[in-house]
Amino acid sequence: MSAVARRYAKALFSLAQEQAQIETVAAQLLAASAELTVPELAELANSPRLSSPRRRALVDAVSQQLSLAPLVNTFLSLLADHQRLRELPAIATRFQELEDQALGRVRMTIRSATSLPDAERDEISAAFGRQLGLTVIARTEVDPTLLGGVVVVAEGKVYDGSIRSNLERLAKQMAHPDSH
Repeated sequence: MSAVARRYAKALFSLAQEQAQIETVAAQLLAASAELTVPELAELANSPRLSSPRRRALVDAVSQQLSLAPLVNTFLSLLADHQRLRELPAIATRFQELEDQALGRVRMTIRSATSLPDAERDEISAAFGRQLGLTVIARTEVDPTLLGGVVVVAEGKVYDGSIRSNLERLAKQMAHPDSH
């Protein structure tokens, strides 16, 4: 993530916090980012040949279509004026990280070989929530290469409880029995 995206996200977060609009701004930033990264629209929005007034008109049209709050509309216009719309996905991601920190949340991904039942996902989430002392927002992914077990990614750390990694550890221990 670029330093520019981090600075813009931090500045917008401060304004959203002052106006008690953190969650609204986060959701609208993600929506605007999704809209402005559609290939045809992204190519137009990021074209150096597009004049600043036309870029701003494009942003206004997207803002109107998505019914964005004035703070988000003004922010997008600022990005358009400074030809920084290509930074919007990274800004939205960093803003979401700041939101999660402020609200005591962590996002995690649970990968498993097959689809997890909701109860199992909730149990894993609750265990990590207790361990981390944070509210967990879990997302699941199916990864058939795991064979079984789960791999959890939270706060940039990987917790690997997959059968494949356990078999690999066992194979290393068997190959080098004196190493531990």
